[in-house]
This record gives sequence, C-alpha cells and structure tokens, in this order.
Amino acid sequence: MLRVAMIGDHSDQHGKVDGGVQAVTKYLVNAMKNIADAELHVISHSYGIDTAQTIEEDGYMRYVLPGKRFGTMTGYWQSQFQLGKLLKSIRPDIVHGQGVGHDGIIAMRSPYPSVLTIHGILPEEASHFPSARRRARHRVQNELSKHYCIRNAQHTILISPYVADYWGDLLGGQHYLIPNPTAPGFFEIDRQEERGRILFAGKIRSLKGVTDLVRAAATISIKSELKIVLAGSLEESEYVKLVKHEVDAAGMGGQVDFVGILDDLALRQELSRAAVLVLPSYQETAPMVIQEAMASGVPVIATTIGGIPYQVDDGESGFLFDPGDVDTMAKRIETLLCNRSMRQSFSATAKSRALENYQADSVAAATVEIYKQIIGT
Repeated sequence: MLRVAMIGDHSDQHGKVDGGVQAVTKYLVNAMKNIADAELHVISHSYGIDTAQTIEEDGYMRYVLPGKRFGTMTGYWQSQFQLGKLLKSIRPDIVHGQGVGHDGIIAMRSPYPSVLTIHGILPEEASHFPSARRRARHRVQNELSKHYCIRNAQHTILISPYVADYWGDLLGGQHYLIPNPTAPGFFEIDRQEERGRILFAGKIRSLKGVTDLVRAAATISIKSELKIVLAGSLEESEYVKLVKHEVDAAGMGGQVDFVGILDDLALRQELSRAAVLVLPSYQETAPMVIQEAMASGVPVIATTIGGIPYQVDDGESGFLFDPGDVDTMAKRIETLLCNRSMRQSFSATAKSRALENYQADSVAAATVEIYKQIIGT
C-alpha cells in the first residue's frame, strides 16, 4: 500500500473552492482516493484555529493544522515542527506539496521523499498585490521558494510547459509534466446557453483584469443584451469598489452580478448557462477555470499571458488577446457572441482537448505513477 501525505490548501467552506490550488487539491484527492493501492492523508493549514484537527473524510484522512501568518519571516519553523510530529504518526512513503509557498517549502524540508507541484509564479504575482506589506512578504516568500522549491527540489510536477519556460536553468532536479485535474462533473454538463451571458470566474483582484472586462463590455454593440456574472472572492474590497465604479460608469448596474465564491454545483450551473468564459488576467500559470470551461464545452476568451496559450488554441477552441488590450477583447467577445456556429465549433474542439488532457482519473493515475517512480517501487 502506497501511503501518501499531500500538503495543500483544502476547501472547508461546504464545497466552495476559493482559487486554483484548492480546486486542484480537491479534484486530485477525490480521484486518487479511488486508486486501490493508495492510502491518502491530506494536510492543510488554517489561520482560524489554535489546535490541530483530524477529520475522517470519505476515503481519506484530513488534518488541519494551525497556520501562522508570519511564517515567511520565521522560516516556517513552527509549521515544520507541527508537520514533523504529524508525519511521524502517518509514516508516509512520499510527501506531495501543492505549490511552492508555505505548503511546498515545509514538504520539501520534511525528512521523507517529496515531490512538489509548481502552481503560481510568485515573482510575477507579487507586483499585483495591493499593499506594500503584502508585496514585501511575497518577495521574502519568493526567495525562500526559489531556494527550497525551484533550485533544490529533487522532484517537481509542472502543470504547464510555461513553468519550465519561465524558470529555465534555475529549475533543478527532475520534473514531470502533468496538467491539473478537472472533476468529472464538468464533463457531464448539459449546456443551456443563454444569449449574451458572459462568465468570469476567479478572485476579483487587479491581477485578473476585471475592470478591463467591464470596459470592453461597455463598447460592444450588443451591450444591452449582455449579462456578466463575476464569480469569485470579494476579499480585496478596494478593487471590488473600483470594479463597481466601472460598472456604474458604463451604465450596466443591472447587468453585472457579483455572486461570490461558488461551490462546484453552482459553478457548473453557471457554465451551463454561459455563452462564453472571459479571463482577462495579467498573470496566470494554468487556470483551472479554463480547463473547467473547456470540459463543459464553453468557448474561452483569454489573454496570451503565462500558460494560457498552452490551453487555448487561438481561433480553434477560443480566442486570445494581449493583456490590457481592451479593444481587441471587445471585438473577440462581440465576434463570438454574434456567431453561433463559431461558438459550437469552439465548444466541440475545447471539449475534445479537455477529454484528452484533463480528466481527473487520468491525472491521478499519472501522479501515482510518479510517486512510485520516485520511491523506486
């Protein structure tokens, strides 16, 4: 029996997923627990608790450890100590860290064989944080992650070729290209497309370019027919206010809905109704929502940034445009919304690519094979 300890951000909001890493952890765990020769232990951290929790889930054990907000400044020693005690009781054959931040660093520093999945590119994300204090903390975290996770990790999983493109020769050890998993439910969606309905899904923050989407929508000839659904965390209140100001300035107050974080069922319902998904981001690695939209047969309009061009074939499964190019975004949205046959063609191509690359069972099986290769079984 292969005993796996996975350290990653795990949703505890009644099925709601806030961000790509939470989605990856959830979908991978749900697929991996069905693999007969794998015993799964999932470890996450929470800032809202003082004592550790152990929860028996369906098919795996989940542990929640107290998190420390200033772990980047102390080298994560307290988290490392807590994790060490827990891992000693689990006795894993391998430790899998999701991300190269807090969870990846403490996984890398554990005494057990480890593999890290590189999700975000921290240096590129740092400039988009709203506060100087947060940017400074992110820079410290980036230096730690470069030392422990980028240069010195013996084994890393890359979710996109873009990760290798970005880090180049700094990326040490052996690395394996395995895309993120997409849950089966997204492949089973019954499309009930509504005319002019645009979906954005992601945290409402400056990095995601949401104000650009509103500005683009305001210039479209079929503006009056549009319905824009913004699904995601509203924690960055100042930027949310800016988005709402743009909505009011465009005279679209009754056409834009801020629906917050959605659970899987609600997100699938929105994808069923959406005519297109628009993601105008300034930085992405391999957005989960693009894979979910492709699996659902929803055409995607997104920026050329990061790993997105490895997901979306421009003019075949969706449209790409340069980040910040509001005029081109508007033209792409209008073209696709006004051409049903093109949407149907893009939909079929996107779903085919998703079936080929992103099914959770296949991703989980490939990941377990990497575990076995690493530990030599």
